[in-house]
Amino acid sequence: MVMKLKQIEKKIGTLSNPSKMPAYAWGISAKQCKTGAKLAKIKGTICNKCYALKGHYTFPIVADAHQMRLDAITKPEWVDYMAELLTLKYKNLAKSRRYHRWFDSGDIQSYAHLMKIFEVCELTPQINYWLATREYGIINQIKVEDVPKNLCLRVSAIKVDSPPPKFWQWTSGVHKDKPAIGRECPAYKQDGECGSCRSCWSRSVKQVSYKEH
Repeated sequence: MVMKLKQIEKKIGTLSNPSKMPAYAWGISAKQCKTGAKLAKIKGTICNKCYALKGHYTFPIVADAHQMRLDAITKPEWVDYMAELLTLKYKNLAKSRRYHRWFDSGDIQSYAHLMKIFEVCELTPQINYWLATREYGIINQIKVEDVPKNLCLRVSAIKVDSPPPKFWQWTSGVHKDKPAIGRECPAYKQDGECGSCRSCWSRSVKQVSYKEH
């Protein structure tokens, strides 16, 4: 049976629609970050000033949406439902907007969770994906060739103004008092939006750095 969009959303939740992004994203509460929740308590780490622990991310309606998405991960049908949800949401968008972010809030929950995300990406080759993570232990369990070609998986630095991690090909970080390392995210110069930039999703861009805000 072919399910309609609203039916799928009732099963696994909706996509988020951050104003910065070219289109949609998917996220859970930053409080559920395995590593990030610990780093958030440490001054000098990027997670210490996490945007996803304040502002509209604290609203009850957002918290409920995060929880629904988190609970749905364990459903056996999650991969198929998510692939269909993404297909339906992106099918009428211009090619320049078929760029999806995994985790505008939160992070990978487990190796099994990451494998499910890989499956979703493989089922939807028409969409470009970007995922940034600080779950080094999980990423150490995979190889570059395991990652779907339409996914740019970036390992994020731990501290502000620190060099990028060396164990993975694609990375990201945050700069404040030092110059950006790699490609600087231009969003802070253009009303907090990606605009035409797609560096985060591009494997040809090895390191992206965001100005602290």
